[in-house]
Amino acid sequence: MKKLIPLSLVLVVCRTSVFAKNTPAQNQPAKNKPAVEHQTNSQILGFTLDFQEKRILDVADAMPEEKYDFAPPGEGFRGVRTFREQLRHIAADNYMLGSAILGEKAPVELGAGEYGNTAANTKAEIIRDLKASFAYMHRAAATTDDGNVPIPTPSISPWPGGTATRLGVAIEDLVHTWDHYGQLVEYLRMNNIVPPASRK
Repeated sequence: MKKLIPLSLVLVVCRTSVFAKNTPAQNQPAKNKPAVEHQTNSQILGFTLDFQEKRILDVADAMPEEKYDFAPPGEGFRGVRTFREQLRHIAADNYMLGSAILGEKAPVELGAGEYGNTAANTKAEIIRDLKASFAYMHRAAATTDDGNVPIPTPSISPWPGGTATRLGVAIEDLVHTWDHYGQLVEYLRMNNIVPPASRK
């Protein structure tokens, strides 16, 4: 995770700055969408979290429960997380990074090594935990203002000590989850399931 985040953070920041630019074409309100003068960091994060949560829950729902223990076969995939473990890990990281932003202890047991709630085994339990973790991350993202005040660097974070900010940690959470979303989509395809986002 730590190797991918620095490059991914640059890409997310660049993408965010592209959204923030105001060109004449971009200033025209889309049909049925109100024009917005300025979006705060917390609004941008909230919008992105909404979009991301839907994608993750869609793939979680698309995989049949009997395939939740699927992991790619072969020597090159030895030790990778199963589909179930990927989802638990996403929930755990939402809680870990959200609690760092909020400056509080995570409200659930995160398990050793970011494994998440290993008591959640059924598809329904895992989806329930995912929804709760995204709700918690939404609460954390809502506290992210446009300032740049350092917060204690989370132990799982690639940020050098003392340089993390609420915005930086929230972006880290988003980037990390997209990384796992890509893996989950591949797991679906390896089981001959078209990912929901590709069905349109």
